[in-house]
Amino acid sequence: MVKVIRTVVLFLFLSVVVLAAGGGDFRPSPLDLAVSPYKYSLLQWELSNFMDKWVRQAGQLLPWMSEDVRSVKNQLAEEFFELGRRQSSLERRLLLSETNGEALSYEEARSLRTELEEIEERRGAMRPQVEEAVEAEISSILGDANFKSRIGLIFPPVDTVFSSSPTVLVLSPRDRIHRRETILLSPGISDEERNRIEEMVLREENLAALVENTGGVATYPSVVSDASSMRHAVVITAHEWLHHWFFFQPLGQHFWGSSEMTTLNETAATLGGQEIGDLAFAAMTGEKGARGPKSGSPPIPGAFDFSEAMRETRLKAEELLAQGKIEEAEAYMEERRQFIADNGRFIRKINQAFFAFHGSYADGPASVSPINEQLKELRRRSDSLGDFLKTVASFSSIQEFTDYLAADQSSANSEPQSVGDKR
Repeated sequence: MVKVIRTVVLFLFLSVVVLAAGGGDFRPSPLDLAVSPYKYSLLQWELSNFMDKWVRQAGQLLPWMSEDVRSVKNQLAEEFFELGRRQSSLERRLLLSETNGEALSYEEARSLRTELEEIEERRGAMRPQVEEAVEAEISSILGDANFKSRIGLIFPPVDTVFSSSPTVLVLSPRDRIHRRETILLSPGISDEERNRIEEMVLREENLAALVENTGGVATYPSVVSDASSMRHAVVITAHEWLHHWFFFQPLGQHFWGSSEMTTLNETAATLGGQEIGDLAFAAMTGEKGARGPKSGSPPIPGAFDFSEAMRETRLKAEELLAQGKIEEAEAYMEERRQFIADNGRFIRKINQAFFAFHGSYADGPASVSPINEQLKELRRRSDSLGDFLKTVASFSSIQEFTDYLAADQSSANSEPQSVGDKR
């Protein structure tokens, strides 16, 4: 027994020595040095928000929320996002006055800054109740969709913070479009700083890089941008909750299994988040808005089609990269960026990392994946929103997903039957 203990102690000692020696040889890469001032600390986020949220919730636990309290909180939510719109307008006006030479008088500038401070203070005081209002409405929709546990709870609980959402540094090989790595960075990075980081990555690592904004991130609690519209914020909150829920399902546990599985995760969260979020938004405001192209307005022949332009750009860039023409592909993407800007849609940078990131969302114009239409078809054949999401969540590989679709279609051709009846 003593010998065993001595062996264990010796092993632990040697492990510490090896780790210490290895630590002494560590040299940060140029990439580490470049992004270190901008790194977004997940640990700090969790320490700052996780317990605060639950302590506040514990102090307000009630067996129900009265309609009066619900109505007041929902009205606060509408005011919160209206104030956010005003805040963005004031910030843009101040920025333009500094960059375009449209100087404001001292009194005008002071008045704008005073109003901004008042708005920020007001929104800060409202934020906890607004978050709770959105969480409650989404939880109610999830309950109706049969997401409650056996004891009547939603797990994981819907939990979000409306704040400045992080930016993300996306890295892709230059010879193909592939999301090699994503690094969360602080919000509010200027275009000049973004360009510097991207150029350094290209020079030192020979990788395509893009620093891009996010609308939300699935930390826990999730962080969702407070600078968007109310409807968008509610939809993104639902989207991020689905990522939380997927984490405990085969789908989320294989998020990084392949680029197709990443796309399946993101697109399922997008479609499900839109449906849940729209229902919650309607419950909060009474407003119902249909998605998709407006009826009665066919496309104008010869008019600029942004989605088609992006798809054409993606396909041509991939073709050039497959032929080993990396510089030609990069020059082509920049030409197309300028063409798209000339037609009224400004994009700061289009490169391999741009398509690697935005292409993960199969419903977006940067994607050429069939997954969006496949998921829409699966939703049409599902009995309910809950059945659809639970079916998608059960897949651990893209092969399982496509095999299921094929089997389901074959069964439908022989004997019409809904997805919910079969799984």
